Amino acid sequence: MAKLRVGYFLEDIAHEKFVTALVRRVGQEVGLTPPILEHLVYNASGGKGRVMTELRNFLRDLQRGIISPTPVLVVAIDGNCQGYTEKRNEVRQVAERYGYAGELVCAIPDPHIERWYMADPKSLQRAIGAEVRPVLPPYKCEHGRYKRAMLDVFASVGIKPLLGGAEYGNDVVEAMDLYTAQQADPALGHFVDDLKGALSPFAPG
Repeated sequence: MAKLRVGYFLEDIAHEKFVTALVRRVGQEVGLTPPILEHLVYNASGGKGRVMTELRNFLRDLQRGIISPTPVLVVAIDGNCQGYTEKRNEVRQVAERYGYAGELVCAIPDPHIERWYMADPKSLQRAIGAEVRPVLPPYKCEHGRYKRAMLDVFASVGIKPLLGGAEYGNDVVEAMDLYTAQQADPALGHFVDDLKGALSPFAPG
C-alpha cells in the first residue's frame, strides 16, 4: 500500500513533538497505521514568520512542479490571543493563493502550544510520573503563562527538561483522553476534528 505523505510547517520543537504525535494517533483511529503515514517536517523552527515564509516557498515550488505533491499539509502557529479563526484564515489564504489542492489542516494552539500539553492534565501526570495531578490554568492572554505552568509541573518531580517539556510530547499524546482535552481546549478540538476529516478519505476501505 502506498504511503500517505503528510507535510508539516511548525513553529518549534514543542509543536513538532506534540502535533506529529497527534497526527499519528488520529491516523491510527481512522485506520491509517503508522507505516502508511510518511511524516515530512519541512519546518520546525523560527516561529510564525519562518513558518509562513517556508510555507509560501513550498507552495510556490509545488505550483511550479519542482517538488512532488503532498496530499496533506499540517500548519501549526500559535494563536497568541488573536483568535483561532483569524489565524486559520491567514494560513488558508496563503494556500488558496498558490492553488493548493490537497488537504490543509491548521493547528492553532491559543495562546500557545503548552496549553495543549496540559489540556488533559492526567496525561501529563502519567507521562512524567507526577504524584499530584496538574491543573490547567484558566485561559488568560499572558505571555509565558502556560509554559511556566508546565515547567512548574516538571519541577514538582525534580525534572529539568532540556527542551522545555517538548521531549514528553509523544508520551503526553499517547496517554491523552482526547474527549477531555477537546472539551478543555476548543482550538485543540477544532484541530482533531479537522484532522479526522482530512485523513479519513485516505483510510483503506
